[in-house]
Formats: sequence, C-alpha cells, structure tokens
Amino acid sequence: MISPAQIREHYDSLAFIYQTFWGDHLHHGLFVDGDGKAEAAQVRMLEQCAQWLKLRGGERVLDVGCGHGGTLVHLAKRLGCTGVGLTISPKQVRIARERAAHASVRDRLMFVEGDVSDFPFSPGEFGVVWVMESSEHFADKARFLRDTYSTLIPGGQLLLAAWTGSMESARVREVARAFLCPELWTAEEYEAAIVSAGMSVTRREDLNAQVVHTWEICRERARAASAIVNLVPRAARAFVEGIDIILDAYRSRALSYTVLVARK
Repeated sequence: MISPAQIREHYDSLAFIYQTFWGDHLHHGLFVDGDGKAEAAQVRMLEQCAQWLKLRGGERVLDVGCGHGGTLVHLAKRLGCTGVGLTISPKQVRIARERAAHASVRDRLMFVEGDVSDFPFSPGEFGVVWVMESSEHFADKARFLRDTYSTLIPGGQLLLAAWTGSMESARVREVARAFLCPELWTAEEYEAAIVSAGMSVTRREDLNAQVVHTWEICRERARAASAIVNLVPRAARAFVEGIDIILDAYRSRALSYTVLVARK
C-alpha cells in the first residue's frame, strides 16, 4: 500500500526535477492549434478551467495538492482570487510561498503542509475547491469528495482534473504503480462519487488528445538530459522511466485526462 510518507518523500526529493520538467505549473498543458510550447499550454489549461467555472473574480479558492503554488498565484494575479494551497510536501510549501511573494500576492494566499486525509478546513469556507492532478494520490477519494462538499459555500464549485482509467487495465495499473497512485478511477467513478457526496456535475470533458503532448515534451527533455539521468536520485530515475509508461497508456486510450466541474 502506498503511504502518505512515500508521496511526501517523492515530491520533496523531486522538487528540482519537477521544476525542470514542468516549470512553474505541475500539471498537463492544453495544446491547441499546433502550439507546442509547454508553458503557454499549462497556462491555457488554467484559463480554460477558470472559464468552465465561470469565475467572476475574487473567489476564495482551496487548491488541494497545490504543488509549487502556480495555480493560486495565477488566479490571484489574473482574477483577484484569495485562497489556501494544501500540499503534503514541506519543500513545495516553501517554494509556493516564495513564488507568491515574488508575484506580490503573498497577502492574498496561504500555503500549508497537510495530509488530505486529515482535511483541516471548516464548513462553508471556500467558493471553489480546485483539484488538479492530485486526487490520483488520495487513498480515500470518496471521503475527500464528502469533505469538499462540506467546505464549499452554497453554490460553490469543484474543479477536478484527473488521470482516469480502469484498474482492470494492466496499462492503468502500471501508471498507478509508476506514479505512486493507490488507485486510479474512471471518469464514471468520479462522477458517481461526486453526486453521492451531494454535488451536481455541470460539465465533463475528456482532454486526452489535447494533453498527451505534455509527456512527449517530457520525453524529449529526458533524452536531452540522458547523460545525467543516471547521476540523479533513484526517485528521479523512476520518474523518467514512467514517461514511456504513461505515454503508452494515453496513446492506447486506456488512460484519459478528465475534467469535471460540479456545484454544491
């Protein structure tokens, strides 16, 4: 069984590697119209999700699995949002706080270290709960979604973007193993659990074709750095080895990238 301590160690030890491969935002890019620039595609993903949420500006956002703080910093600068970022990694907390200070939005944002299984937030505290590529690591996804319902204000929204696929597939199980995911869910499993938690799903998008280039870029960067790959920590080598695994799963359609928007 994958433990929170393993996930914490993974993100702490790979902070520099993730910055190298992913840049400011630790999530997939949304590639359209032949634009192959990773950083622009990652911002486009954020902008598209904000549009699907129909954010008006000034919302209080909880970013669960906030990484290096890129999402909240972007929302604070672009839309005047305030919020809290939760991550299991103390190193990510430090990086996120530094990033918020550099962007002059430190007064609007707070970044805290914590395990999502000990959900530390009060009822009716947030207008938006943003979960982008972190629920894969949650051992009890159904419980987290119930906690999400509780901490949302009436009419508040959930934005959940996740790698989705059936654990009956060997390719999906291999992705879960390579990237420390206790279990991956299908889009249907997520939707059913969201509804069971008391929310209504207002949008569901399969973005497989628009995001797969993220991993093609990662593979190119890994090959360019092949001379030093054997010198980096074992966890970093495992990450590089996982690139071909997830690419194969996406290309076979065993794995998809799903965005769900739901309302309380």
